[in-house]
Amino acid sequence: MPSAIPAPVPPAATTAAGARMQWMDMLRGIAVLLVVVLHGADIPYLNGNGVEEWAQVNRYLEPFRMPLLMFLSGMLLPRSLAKPLRLYAWGKVAAILWPLLLWILLFGLFIYHGGIESPVFWRSGGDYLWFLTALTICYLIGVGLKPLVRNRWAFILAALGLFAAMLLTRQFTDIDLSIATRTLYNGAFFFLGAACVRAVPRWIRAPGAVVLVLGIIAVVISYMGADDRWLRTGTLYAVPGSVIGIAVAIWLASRVRSGLLLTFLAWVGRSSIVVYIVHFPAAVLTHRLMNFLDADPFTHTIMCTTVALTVSVAAVALRSRTPWLYVFPHSSGIQQRLGRRAETRVRLPR
Repeated sequence: MPSAIPAPVPPAATTAAGARMQWMDMLRGIAVLLVVVLHGADIPYLNGNGVEEWAQVNRYLEPFRMPLLMFLSGMLLPRSLAKPLRLYAWGKVAAILWPLLLWILLFGLFIYHGGIESPVFWRSGGDYLWFLTALTICYLIGVGLKPLVRNRWAFILAALGLFAAMLLTRQFTDIDLSIATRTLYNGAFFFLGAACVRAVPRWIRAPGAVVLVLGIIAVVISYMGADDRWLRTGTLYAVPGSVIGIAVAIWLASRVRSGLLLTFLAWVGRSSIVVYIVHFPAAVLTHRLMNFLDADPFTHTIMCTTVALTVSVAAVALRSRTPWLYVFPHSSGIQQRLGRRAETRVRLPR
């Protein structure tokens, strides 16, 4: 009897560089939009004018959002490390470090309530921009895996070692620095993604019954974690729920057929850094306007969320007109020159 569950969708190149799967972009789009929804609700809620039910839903999703984004980013690490070191380094400087520094400056000077001189701002890794700070650190650590990239099992074991070491350090050391604790916990999933990239094609062919059981377990852990932060994030107790949730999400995403929703989410996912960068300032400014207008909690939350989502999608649509906000100006030309130099070195007789 034929199965009613769709078969996995074959990998499809969705960028000029190729090799990125459509469902990966879709998952990235879902995860980053959930981050927007989180902040749209959390900003008014944490300032005493939010909706408890909305905040509760966000707590159910907390074990999965950032670990999933980190895991998907880590899956791209082996491909990045296969490039010459200069190309690898420049790619991360141009597409991660540049927007991080630019938006730390803009947000710190014009929006952050404590001002850019606040020690709290810097200890947090730039407030909401901590994710880009953590990614930068992970890619910097990832350079150490470059000598192993051609040795499959050595690379996997080293990446899993980093995954375990970061989680154990987070759990058993008393670090009073929020960017460090966030990087240790969430960054661990980056290296888990790097370790699992070769296993994913096999996993998406797993039997539906296995995934159903795992899905039930993930739901139960998520439900329990809504009232217990230790089961949601930042501890070893939260890791199983996050890992299981990521596995289930990947299995399901690989079976999504092409359509308008998939196309939209993948489009957003390919510009997830744009969404992440612009949504928070939009939500904060809307929150301040709602406070000024003395809006009720429901209106306040709806407006913060709606404006943040709208501005995010608009920024993605306008990305080609404002590339310097997210990528170092003329970075492609610099990358081409670095690529030609690398090719020349390879061709030179040794």
